[in-house]
Amino acid sequence: MEATVRDGQAPAVVVALQAGEQLTSEAGAMMFVSGDIAMDVEMPGGLAGGLKRKLLAGESLFLTRYRANGAGAVGITGPFPGSIRQHELDGEIICEKHAYLAHFGDVEIESAFAQRLGMGIGGGGEGFFLQRLRGNGTVWLHGGGDFLDFDLAAGQRLIVDTGCMVMIEPTVKYDVKLQGGVTKSLFGGEGLFLVHMTGPGRVTLQTLPFSRTARRVLAAAGGGKGESGGLLGSILE
Repeated sequence: MEATVRDGQAPAVVVALQAGEQLTSEAGAMMFVSGDIAMDVEMPGGLAGGLKRKLLAGESLFLTRYRANGAGAVGITGPFPGSIRQHELDGEIICEKHAYLAHFGDVEIESAFAQRLGMGIGGGGEGFFLQRLRGNGTVWLHGGGDFLDFDLAAGQRLIVDTGCMVMIEPTVKYDVKLQGGVTKSLFGGEGLFLVHMTGPGRVTLQTLPFSRTARRVLAAAGGGKGESGGLLGSILE
């Protein structure tokens, strides 16, 4: 397997496969297939696993599998403009639920609860559920805008908007907390909750979560009732 990430505002990863190799991706991520490649769908974890991905994490029931009968290539893209990161997995990482794009090798994908309820209801958050990727292989992650990495030392803290999280190593402890004070929570523009992370371990953030772009578009179209949401946003404008 050889992979090349084609950088740009809407990047793609092109994965060249040899006979007998296979690639798995999120449903709907394929841009093209060339050569002797067979496509199929799978439901990881069976029906129960598929329903968990759909109902709990908001993902598709299925993943797409590409099996090379001979030499060929597969092009994979993200669902919105941003960046693609290739990560060599040897163990476990925890991702924002939409970050997983594809993988090669022995990788298991599980839905995981966030450690606090705030991950699901804070303005700007990307949802109550995260994904846990385990195993040994190559994983491609997608994020909005650019990636920003922090290697936290033991005890070092980082406070992050819930929507900006892409990936953390399992050694990083995280806690979702309500912003201090009602005024900050309602009018600060950053959502009700922030993620407080404590090292050691690596944290990867995205600079432009799709949820922020979506809110801007909705507000510009007149359907968002202001960027802060509802009547409160209209009053502030």
